[in-house]
Order: sequence, then C-alpha cells, then structure tokens
Amino acid sequence: MARAALAQDGGGVQPHLSFAHLVRRFPDGVRALDDVSFTVPKGQFCVVLGRSGSGKTTLLRSVNGLTELDGGTIRMGDMDMSDATLRAIRRKVAMVHQSFNLVERASVAANVLSGAVAEAPSWRVHLGWYPARLRARACAVLHRVGLDEIHLPRRAAALSGGQQQRVGIARALLLDPEVILADEPVASLDPAISREILALLRDVARERGATVLCSLHQTDLAREFGDRIVGMRQGRVVFDGPPARFDAAAEAALYGAAEMPMRPAPHLIEEPVYA
Repeated sequence: MARAALAQDGGGVQPHLSFAHLVRRFPDGVRALDDVSFTVPKGQFCVVLGRSGSGKTTLLRSVNGLTELDGGTIRMGDMDMSDATLRAIRRKVAMVHQSFNLVERASVAANVLSGAVAEAPSWRVHLGWYPARLRARACAVLHRVGLDEIHLPRRAAALSGGQQQRVGIARALLLDPEVILADEPVASLDPAISREILALLRDVARERGATVLCSLHQTDLAREFGDRIVGMRQGRVVFDGPPARFDAAAEAALYGAAEMPMRPAPHLIEEPVYA
C-alpha cells in the first residue's frame, strides 16, 4: 500500500465519512454524481474542487439528506444513512452556505441561535425563546469567529459580506457539529476576506476535531487550505490527493476543454486505502 495514500486517507483510521458509488440523475438523464466513491478521515479539511456544475454541491447536500440519491451509500462513522438514521446524522452535521443564508431582517443573535433548530423544541424556535445555555453558547461562538456582543442586536443586513459569513460559521458551530459542510463559502467575497474566512473555518474545525467538506472552484485556495483535494468534473472524481500533487497536469484535467475525456488518468488518484 502506498505510503502517500496512507498519509492522505488517515493511515488505517476508520473513515468519518464514506461515499460508495453515489449516483444522482437529473430528469433529463444527466448524472450530477456518477459513481462517486471516496472516504474522509475524522478531522480532515477536504476540499472538493471543480467548476460550476461538476457535482460539488450535490455531493455536499447528499450528506445531510437535502439531495436524494438514485444509487450508492453514505456512511458517517458507524451509521449508514437511511430514513431511520437521517435525523441522528443531521444533528451531527452543520452547513455554511455560499450566500450566507441568513435572515437579513433578523438580528445576529437570532441568526446564530437558529443553528439550534435540531435541538431546541420547535415552539421555542418559533417564539425565539432559547434557554440560557444556548444564548451563552451563541455569545461564545460569535466571539470565536471574531465578532463581539455589540453585534448581537444588529440586523444581519447591516453587516459586511465577511461579517455575514462569520455569523454563518458561528451558527454552524452552535451545536458543536462533527461534520461541517461548506458550500462555496467564499464565492461572493474578495480574495483577502476569502482567506480570512477559510483560515477561520479551518482553525475552528481543528480545535473541535470536526471534519470539513468544503467545495471551492479557486485552485489557489484549495492548495492553500486543503489537507486534501478531491477534484470533480461532470459528476466524477478525476483527482484525489494532497495539494502538493495537484500540479498543472491535474489542473488541466480538471478545468480543460469540455470535449476532453472525463475518465481520470490513473496517476491523478491516490491508491485507495479502504475497500
């Protein structure tokens, strides 16, 4: 077994996320996911890289059941995803969105506390009556993402884009998730703020031992922040390896002309560790 593959996929550690032969078809027959299989060890910052329409968002949304699959299986730790386990899995997963997905008229506090919907009774959520421990937790996570209590009463719409994404990350952290899904989290931010947000996301995930699956289309950011890059094109994995191996040839295979063959070159994918 290749030493590089052992280092990349966790060296024999049980995978935290496992994707096996995932298939998702659109009504017109196009496959958003076409036999996607790979595993992610606990605590890894795994970047899913590719152009728009490559299947990145579909893959991320399948982890918390927001996208229904036509084939294949997803496993989180020792749980297979099914109708019976979906609620339990969703309690362990949080999402950071491209468009921030905040209620702009609501306060920062209300937006952060909305991350507790999986735990708080629905009547409390509707009335905005959250227990003191959740309010204290909201203040703590907001501080961790670089905002302080003076922001709590402000409307989300009054914040800058970078501040809004910090609120989105705070919301995701509220229930201390095992897995963070970040779907193009810096697509609408300028390069300097993008690096701040990705560094924040990476650091808070490492502090908590959380696994991150982060979709990006910027190759420079993928190389800088990813522990690993999984390159997708037309629903297929065409690269899987550490950023150091994502060279010009790999980038050309991922972003080249549409008429190029979509099957990956064997040298672009690490030898798999798990059967």
